[in-house]
Amino acid sequence: MTTTTAWVDEHFVAGDVALDFANTVYRRWPELGADLLTDAEALTTWLTRTRLLPADGDLGDVVTPTALEDARTLRALLWTAFDAQRDGHTMSAHALTGLLDTARHGIANVAVKADGSMTARGVDGAFTVLALRAITLILDPPPRAVRACDRCGWFFIDSSRGRRRRWCSMKTCGNQAKAARYRGAHP
Repeated sequence: MTTTTAWVDEHFVAGDVALDFANTVYRRWPELGADLLTDAEALTTWLTRTRLLPADGDLGDVVTPTALEDARTLRALLWTAFDAQRDGHTMSAHALTGLLDTARHGIANVAVKADGSMTARGVDGAFTVLALRAITLILDPPPRAVRACDRCGWFFIDSSRGRRRRWCSMKTCGNQAKAARYRGAHP
């Protein structure tokens, strides 16, 4: 039996929706943690919480098991792309092709406004928006680097003053790291 993830503010610390989507696992290292996209309801709630889908519609029939697998495939592509960017490597052709294919697949379900913001209609449109956001982050990186948490591997945009942020969130991983360092210094 699986329980649907209860999405809280601590799940949305990355600074970009595509990075937050890549972070939909409990942790990426030192070993892969539990998948937070436990079922179609968890995916629906995540997409609604991030405003990629409207909260007023009945989407239970729209997010199918196939859409859930598509979401996990997209997330794996994001990991490959953002890991390459973070490490200063060339992104694999497979990852770029996958992101472009995802963007192309649902483009008919996306409205692009004059200010460049996008509105998705349906799950395919939401995946297209995520893929396009990721492609934008990769092709036009933010002035603050995309980094990964030292403890859990979650991605985030380093918006700290000195650009030395090490944790996804001070509230979770930062606090744990500092407590572990204190315990190590004071046995």
